[in-house]
Amino acid sequence: MQKYSQCGEYNIIEKLGEGYHSKVKLGEKDGKRVAIKIFKKKHNTAQNIKTLVNEIKILNLMNHPNIINLIDFGDAYLYRKKNGQVESRVCMVLELASNGELYEYVATSGPFAPEAQRYYFRQFLSAMSFMENKGICHRDLKLENVLLDANFNLKIADFGFAKIMEAAKLTTILGTPGYQAPELEANRPYNGTKADIFSFGVIMFILHVGTPPFERATEKDGYYKYLMTNNNNKFWMNHSQNNHNIQFTQDFVNLMEGMLAPDPDKRFTLDQCLQHPWTNGPVATLQQIQYEFQQRLAKIKALAQATKLKLETQKAKPNRNQVGKFRSIVGETEQENFTAIIEQYNLDLDKKILNKGVVTGLPNEILLYQDPNFVFCFLLKHCDVFNSKVVKFPETKYKINFEAEDSLNETIQFQLEIFDCEDEMIKLIITKQQGNYLKFKEIISRMIEVLHKNGEENQEQEVQQK
Repeated sequence: MQKYSQCGEYNIIEKLGEGYHSKVKLGEKDGKRVAIKIFKKKHNTAQNIKTLVNEIKILNLMNHPNIINLIDFGDAYLYRKKNGQVESRVCMVLELASNGELYEYVATSGPFAPEAQRYYFRQFLSAMSFMENKGICHRDLKLENVLLDANFNLKIADFGFAKIMEAAKLTTILGTPGYQAPELEANRPYNGTKADIFSFGVIMFILHVGTPPFERATEKDGYYKYLMTNNNNKFWMNHSQNNHNIQFTQDFVNLMEGMLAPDPDKRFTLDQCLQHPWTNGPVATLQQIQYEFQQRLAKIKALAQATKLKLETQKAKPNRNQVGKFRSIVGETEQENFTAIIEQYNLDLDKKILNKGVVTGLPNEILLYQDPNFVFCFLLKHCDVFNSKVVKFPETKYKINFEAEDSLNETIQFQLEIFDCEDEMIKLIITKQQGNYLKFKEIISRMIEVLHKNGEENQEQEVQQK
């Protein structure tokens, strides 16, 4: 069996993410790494192909340092699996944004200083002005689609919903709740660039505060209703009280109110954003940005290392108890018995293959020193604790698809996969497939809390038994 799967001439190193229509894999050829978007065969419908052709057309028009670069596209790439099986797949080869999502750093180490915010604000404005000059709107700007390259410069990604604006107003309602402008929420015709500016404002608010400005831009929303009814002071007062009495400068308040204006005709233009006093305040240099991220990465990696050292205490003598009719699971106790779960899902854990993974220290990893069978069964049994339910899982992989609903009854779908790392450690990677990104992050935070609490309880039980 070959060491790597292959896509065209690229070796597939690992999976980077997965969406409804495609998987994104890390590819490597002659030492150069890329992101390969591999479209699922079952989604090769006429409409999806039309959407893909539109994305390729638009990416071919893009040549900007802050927009992800399309390297290659093929509708018949040869995909060779490790077992030698060969398939023909539709693939896009994209520039790799090796430092991941900007939001991951906000989520793990807090919002940025205004100088760093301005650095990214200006890069974002440059990219959006380039798009506007090409007559293109993105229509799905959100934190998931703001990536960082090897030098921590911003890259806007995922142009699947993008559109060349041949008419003054668009009518197809696209985008992500929480980032959609109020005219889209109201199902009204809209100007694509003005809708993008609104989404851009949401992104900047999160970078400044660390939390979103509202759940949805409607009058029913507990926050946005104040902006829609001209009660702006109440909007800012509530955010200040709910975010550790954070102070908002008048320039920042004015910029956000302009970008998030309910009336698109009163919303700031890109030029107004560029000329705004807040934009022209002190801005970080590239060297300062890189230093800040190195400090943040050091904190993240130090936390990962501390977690690793703490979890090593869970590597006490194996305590195997026979479980069900298939095999034993390290860590299972009388209080945490998986017999019913194994029978309910007809699990045969001996058939499961644990793929290899590498600890990167990036913020999207969950590291555990636990038996992968224990973690797999634990998540199946206790998914209700993080407000989710099991949708499906393959017979031979340590992978589970979950589904949850947020407070607005929006469906959130995500996938979890367990990887084998060095020294008996496992890594969990969780990928959102559909739904509100911030609510998804809340679910993951709850999952991490439950897993780590369980690990600590197991450790305490082992100490008491000695």
